[in-house]
Amino acid sequence: MNRTVVLVISSLAIIVLAGIFLFNPTDTAEQQRMEKAAELYDQYCNTCHSGQVAEAPLLASLQVLSKEALVKTLTTGLMKNQAALLSPEQINDIADYLASADADAPTAATQGNCDDTASSESSRAPYPITNWGFNLQNHRYISSEQSSINEENVHQLKLSWVFAFPNATRARSQVTVYGETLYTSSPTGLIHALDRKTGCIRWTYQAEDEVRSAITIGLDEEGKAAKLYFGDFKANIYAFDLANRSLDWKVKVDDHPVATITGSLNLFEDRLYVPISSGEVISAMDSTYACCTFRGAVAALDANSGELIWKQHTIAEEPSEHGKNKKGISILAPSGAPVWSSPTIDEKRRLLYVGTGENYTRPTSKTSDAILAFSLDTGEIVWSQQALTRDAWNAACVIPGAPNCPPEHGPDFDFGAPPMLVTDESGKDWIFAGQKSGMVYALDPDQKGAFAWKRRVGRGGIMGGIHWGMATDGQRLYVPINDQSVWPADKNKPPKWGLHALQIPDGSPIWSTIEEDRCGDEPLEWACAPGISAAITATEDLIFTGAMDGWLKIYAASTGKEVWSFDTHRDFESVNAVKAYGATVDSDGPVVYENQFFITSGYAKYGGKAGNVLLAFELAD
Repeated sequence: MNRTVVLVISSLAIIVLAGIFLFNPTDTAEQQRMEKAAELYDQYCNTCHSGQVAEAPLLASLQVLSKEALVKTLTTGLMKNQAALLSPEQINDIADYLASADADAPTAATQGNCDDTASSESSRAPYPITNWGFNLQNHRYISSEQSSINEENVHQLKLSWVFAFPNATRARSQVTVYGETLYTSSPTGLIHALDRKTGCIRWTYQAEDEVRSAITIGLDEEGKAAKLYFGDFKANIYAFDLANRSLDWKVKVDDHPVATITGSLNLFEDRLYVPISSGEVISAMDSTYACCTFRGAVAALDANSGELIWKQHTIAEEPSEHGKNKKGISILAPSGAPVWSSPTIDEKRRLLYVGTGENYTRPTSKTSDAILAFSLDTGEIVWSQQALTRDAWNAACVIPGAPNCPPEHGPDFDFGAPPMLVTDESGKDWIFAGQKSGMVYALDPDQKGAFAWKRRVGRGGIMGGIHWGMATDGQRLYVPINDQSVWPADKNKPPKWGLHALQIPDGSPIWSTIEEDRCGDEPLEWACAPGISAAITATEDLIFTGAMDGWLKIYAASTGKEVWSFDTHRDFESVNAVKAYGATVDSDGPVVYENQFFITSGYAKYGGKAGNVLLAFELAD
């Protein structure tokens, strides 16, 4: 045979053999599976997660989660209604398409990694932080006995340690403190007891679902930490015994399929007072869903046994059919009026105060967007003061023409922040309430909650206005303003993002610090803004805040002048060897204790940027 022909044949053979070995049918099948998964994501998920729905995490935030977390969200979590039309195989494929290959497993930080003999749970701590609002009246005020940080030494604050929550895109469980131990929770429902000085893990406990709120510490007769109380995303309430490090009891306080606990529990006279909200506002996005049947509620439980003492809905009547939507699905009303935040206790009048959210459907009720007073003893609604009438909104309203969006919807101006009961210098009692509309209300508890004065501080928005919490030192009322996701009717009003101080007796302004936009001119994938949506914290001479763009700021209480700042929008090295990064600060607020303060960073909702850290700052020597 001609040598040239032989060489040509040999070359062809090599090419064919190489093609056989290089071509992998499995790879092609996997590629096709991922292409189909991308199409499913585009069809069922992209509308919300492309930024069109403010509450939905952006795609980049989903892509840092593990497959396990994504599957759970689609099957038993918040997105189970949206995924109802998908088969288990399709859910699996979408999770594979989105999941991060190097997502930290939930077990990455479950084992204690520090000496537990230093735990002070069995010792008496003189000034513990036992609940979200720092006292029964939700003042969010830290006394000089509790903290040594002041205007003279605040510049010495330095980052001392960082704890990263595994497999998380947000951090929103505000810490509570007893002695040398911090208590907090991750989005996976993993309760952490951390060493206050080092951030190392003493022990963990796995709840059934996400725990969003602060963990309430129950004290025994000697004032020692005895139990932890908290609620999860499935409306379960837990009592955890610290002596035995074991679950004491667990009860479900609401049987609605999407009832949840977002606000922190308040503990008084061996009773747990529980705010109940829901995820049905999201369920309404499904055009085949019969919207809506949830009614907000408050429950009182025996702290020792978990036995239900009373439960009262914020809407008295059960929902009934009020027509059909465009798809022929029943419209049910009245509905909604959830309770998003921690109840406030009035010992003198034997009352409990909460703020409510909007109605989900029409006709609306008289108890939505209102401050309600319940009897501590019986749960009876003693009085109600509504700040805004006819506010009906659900998440379907972000989709043009969605069948479940109520006619003339919005503006979704909840009371997300809890009311505060305050006694002024003259001995007069006030109830102060901040609304997402940007309005602050002063109510008279001796006149059945009659409005004493009203003051517009911000322009308002779906995320506030005033979103998660104001603070007071008893002389001034400190008001954070976000003014993001503005309602169309208010879009021409200038934002008042920043911090404001008001006189308690009449609401007159003392000072305002309006923050400049620090996000730059370049378009960003996330909703960057300097507004303060998260709760704030006051001390004798300082106000601690965290902003949506990731900046922490501390202001002088007397003037509003900035005295310290720190940008959390960065990567960190964590004490628990989990990839750590900060960004948007939202929901929970700063906790100040002795010479330290603690705050979380990262919030993959409402257009915020993902993050997963708990930051600890300490006065440098």
